[in-house]
Amino acid sequence: MSEPELEVKRIGEIIGATILPEQEFECSIHGKYTSSPMKYLGRVFNPPCPACDKEITEKNTLEEKETAKRHKEEIRKEKEYFFTAMNIGKKFWDESFNTFDAYTPDLKHYLNICRIFASDPQGRMLLMLGKHGNGKNHLAASILKKTGGYMYSVFEIELLLKECYSGKNSESELYRRLCNAPMLVINEIGKHKIGEWETNFLSYIINKRYENLMPTVLISNSHLKNSCPESEKGCPDCLQNFLGNDVLSRIVEDGEIMIFNEKDYRYKKREMRGNQNEN
Repeated sequence: MSEPELEVKRIGEIIGATILPEQEFECSIHGKYTSSPMKYLGRVFNPPCPACDKEITEKNTLEEKETAKRHKEEIRKEKEYFFTAMNIGKKFWDESFNTFDAYTPDLKHYLNICRIFASDPQGRMLLMLGKHGNGKNHLAASILKKTGGYMYSVFEIELLLKECYSGKNSESELYRRLCNAPMLVINEIGKHKIGEWETNFLSYIINKRYENLMPTVLISNSHLKNSCPESEKGCPDCLQNFLGNDVLSRIVEDGEIMIFNEKDYRYKKREMRGNQNEN
């Protein structure tokens, strides 16, 4: 007995109908079939053609799959639109706090800090310092997905400023975008040398956000002067050469400084793949 026939029988038993002996019926599409009719309140109800039932079920299943596929595609397009607008790189579109591999106690601690910060930034600042491949961008993108806002490298901000000089964009519009975003992530601080005016503009944006209680995340591969590995007096790679002391003072006052010193995760993954191949 097919699943549809069993379902009809179960319903018949629930409502107290009489299941009659099997009879032969004929479907105008699929021909003859054998099944049990059902008698209820003096009326006899012939069972449906099992082949027709199967086709209807398959059609409904296919339509449901198509609907789910369309819905998934709509969500993908929405994500693509919003993540592109926020300037989050494709590499991080499918990443989140849940996909972050916090394989050391320090990384677990930083992951927890970022989760709390994303849920309630309260106008504070986060400063992420340290080596390449430690997950700083992964965590920053995960924060941004929770809060909304923008993620720009210093070089990209400089390009946006140059577009203002050429008349392609408005400097006041760029100022409003960077100052009023619910969250602003500034990446690659110290990677590219920029002019004095651009440096002052960047410091002004950071300070203005601080004054207006707008949260900011700053990311750099540089180090602090007081922990400089080159000299007690500092070196050209010290963060203080790229951010004013006023900015750093405000981070110390009411922010978090996270220093990432783990081995480059890209090399760690390569080693793991190599070990798997050996096994």
